[in-house]
Amino acid sequence: MVKLKSLIAAGALATAALASGVASAADVSHGAQTLSFNNGTAIFGNSFASASAGDTFADTFTFSGTGLLSAFVGAFSNPLLSDAIEISNFQVFNSAGFSLDGTKWSQGTVDVWGASSTGAIHSDNYFVLVTGKLLSSAATAYAGTVTVSAVPEPETLAMLAVGLGMIGFAGRRRNKDAKKLF
Repeated sequence: MVKLKSLIAAGALATAALASGVASAADVSHGAQTLSFNNGTAIFGNSFASASAGDTFADTFTFSGTGLLSAFVGAFSNPLLSDAIEISNFQVFNSAGFSLDGTKWSQGTVDVWGASSTGAIHSDNYFVLVTGKLLSSAATAYAGTVTVSAVPEPETLAMLAVGLGMIGFAGRRRNKDAKKLF
């Protein structure tokens, strides 16, 4: 019985010693950042200089706009060192229920995610969410872009069609006048 108690005590002591040496993952997220657009495109990203392997992040970038949306994010690790960062999720959403989940195009030393809307997004505040995990203590970063392209209004398309019709009519009339001369 004394041996059993000694074994249990030794096991508990060993478990406590191992558990105290294991650091829990820290959240190294950056605060929400507002994107600034230039010609319909905004660039975002973050860098991690002194992070530890196992640390996680969930960074949010905000913007407002209307039109066709396309976005991508990428992280590139030095292949000579090791894979330093893993992007685990990429999403664009708003408070009204719109949600566009990113698609993983590549993972490993090069992580690339992309997302595109199939129709125009409406004027609202939108959020880009990038989540991931740092896989080593090496300095690393990720970067991405959001592009919102204007969608022509129906009136603009109608004016374009009328203009093209008038050019065609004028060209046809000119051909008839030219045939009368010869």
